[in-house]
This record gives sequence, structure tokens and C-alpha cells, in this order.
Amino acid sequence: MVFLQQHQAQARLRGENDALRQQLTALQTENAGLSNRLADEGVFKRRASAQLTELLKLRGDVGLLRQQVGEIGKLRDELQRRESAPAISPALQASMETLEQQQQAALASLNRAKQGMLGFIMFADENQQQFPASFAEAAPFIKEGLEPIAMNFEIVYVGSLTNLTNTAGTIVLREKVPSRTRDGKWQKTYGFADGHAEIHTEPDGNFDDWESQHIIPPLPN
Repeated sequence: MVFLQQHQAQARLRGENDALRQQLTALQTENAGLSNRLADEGVFKRRASAQLTELLKLRGDVGLLRQQVGEIGKLRDELQRRESAPAISPALQASMETLEQQQQAALASLNRAKQGMLGFIMFADENQQQFPASFAEAAPFIKEGLEPIAMNFEIVYVGSLTNLTNTAGTIVLREKVPSRTRDGKWQKTYGFADGHAEIHTEPDGNFDDWESQHIIPPLPN
């Protein structure tokens, strides 16, 4: 009787063990399937991320390409416009060059007058407000360009600054020789007692009337 009970118990245990092994096998199979699916999902996500990155890069490349195409189109239009524009005639080119030369010469003359007047005013500040009687006296106060100033300008006022009631209207330096403008007029550059310089133009080249209004004649000895 005891032997029969032990045999039955062992049989029951073997059955339970077999059932447990089957469940374990099933669980292992299920876990393997889950792992494979998770791995597949990871690969899919990595692929999707890489594809998204590549897509964004492609979109950026497309935008840059469109911008470059637009710039090329603008350059092509500008080239066509220039090619279709009428060529400048030699006479017009020469006229433009002459005008530019005149403008540069006028600017240089103005700069000389301003530089000269700056030196004259600095001289006056250290000499009881008296302007110099020569360019040589003003030389220590004119650091650059003294020679072209002395060559092109003459001194027309040698008095004191304190004697002037209208420094902005009183000529101190006058250009010696007038120059011809492109439209046939004549011009001269002047330096005034307040330090500014200007160019005055006369149609016939006669500056006497205008200068007489701005130049103080020297006092008689």
C-alpha cells in the first residue's frame, strides 16, 4: 500500500515537472519572440531616424540649390542687361574722364585752401591774432603740402583777426590762376578768415566785382 502511494506520488511529480517544462519552454519561446520583435523595432526606429535626418538634409540641400539657382538667374539677367546696353562712345568716355579730372582738381584746390587757412589761424593764435605776411612764416604750422599751397595761392589779407567783423566773408587766400569748367565757365578757390574754403564761378572769368566785396584792401603806408 505504501509502495503504491509512493509510486502514485512520483508519477504525479513527473507529470507536474513535465507540465512545468512545457510552460518554461513556451515562456522561453515567447520571450525569444518578444526579443526579436524589440530588436526589429529598434532597427526600424534607427532606420526611421536615419531616414528623417537624410530627409532634412535633402530639404536643406534643395533650399540652398534654389537660392543658388536664383542668384545665377540674377547674374544672367545682369549680364544680358549689360550686353544689351549701348556702348559708351569714345567722345563720351573722354568727356566723363575730363569731368572726373576737373572734380579731383577742384577737390585738391579746396583741400589746399583749407590746409593753408588752418596754418594761418594757428599762426595767428600764437602771434597776437595777426595773420602771417608770407607762407614762409606759416610754414611751421602747415605740416603737409606747403609747396603746392604757395605755388597756387596768394595772400590777400595780412591784418589781424580782431579787425575783422565778418571772418566768414573775408578772403585771406586766393587762387592765382582760374580754371575752366566743363561748361565753359571759370572758377577760382578762396580761403576765408574763419577757416573755410569755397570755389566761386564766373561765366566770363572776371572775378573783380565779386572779390572786391570780400577782400579788404591793404591800408596805405
